[in-house]
Amino acid sequence: MIVPNISINESKLDNLLDDIRHWGLFGSVCLTFDFPISACALQTLQQIIKRSSGFANVQIHPQSLDDKQTLDNEQALELLNIGAAAIVCRKQDREQFASIPDDRIIFVRTDREKDFNQGDQVWPLSPSTATLVQLERQRINGCVDSDWLARNPESVVDYYCGILQSDRPDGLWPTIICDSLGIALGLAYSNRESLLHAITHRQGAYWSRSRGGLWVKGLTSGATQALQAIRFDCDADCLRFTVTQDPPGFCHRNTHTCFGEERSIATVVQRLKERIDSPDAKSFTRKLANDGEMLRKKLLEEAGELADANGGDDRYEVAWEAADVMYFSLVAMLNNGVGLEEVYAELARRMNRIVRRKNKLES
Repeated sequence: MIVPNISINESKLDNLLDDIRHWGLFGSVCLTFDFPISACALQTLQQIIKRSSGFANVQIHPQSLDDKQTLDNEQALELLNIGAAAIVCRKQDREQFASIPDDRIIFVRTDREKDFNQGDQVWPLSPSTATLVQLERQRINGCVDSDWLARNPESVVDYYCGILQSDRPDGLWPTIICDSLGIALGLAYSNRESLLHAITHRQGAYWSRSRGGLWVKGLTSGATQALQAIRFDCDADCLRFTVTQDPPGFCHRNTHTCFGEERSIATVVQRLKERIDSPDAKSFTRKLANDGEMLRKKLLEEAGELADANGGDDRYEVAWEAADVMYFSLVAMLNNGVGLEEVYAELARRMNRIVRRKNKLES
């Protein structure tokens, strides 16, 4: 896997969230700091990681270009507990991060060293497609400066071409398209040209077999796709694009997916949106969305009923009350412009904690 490295000085903190979202396309990003982290900068960094770590694995490399440590053990631990995925360091610096468990440490190497281990992260001194492909075949991540990636989009695509395989006569790669909730929207095909367009423009772009040319989704229909992530599977014979799909959907039949309407949480959210925007004054959902005090009371009421059902012997009752809590929670989310993907991202961020947070009910 390619891991973009973002070199940061204090002036770049303002744009760091956008940089992480942009380079999270490949799954992980590495942040290298060129200045000692002050208390103020640490607080800013925590907020940035908190907002972005659910969308990308954020690695922290606390070693400046002049070979000085910019974070101490406690600061590194704080960043991991707020959502960072790992601390990147040299093996000889491991003892400086004594409180960090082994599974949250990534050892950084250069490609001039030998005897790499799976899980190491190699920084090619002179990045090239061949080097990145060779590392990937050894199941070793190649960390490359984000500026180099920006200047060399064709080298990135050549990396994918060097890894991906196809048993099709036309050499195309099947490409599964998913939304931000992981719901499969449909199947398309990719080749080098479409992949280059997709990565360069961050759009859902594919190869049309019927037209024999590039197909940029939504170019004529308006149902465009913003490309959020690219992955290839364990056999490297298919791709998965994660996209933000604009209405009415991916399918030419104007549905969200090519598999028809599905009973999913995403469908529930869409129906709630329609009811909130409906002119029907009798709609309970619309009334609820427009009456903050009523919504607050219902949230408290239903949470209490779920708490009462908990521990009983009626599984259906628990499911019923949980559905009520989810319904009112979704209305509150929609009222505040919060998407399900943001809640999923927040849950993913919390999975990265090392130190267990003390429950308020504990003494």
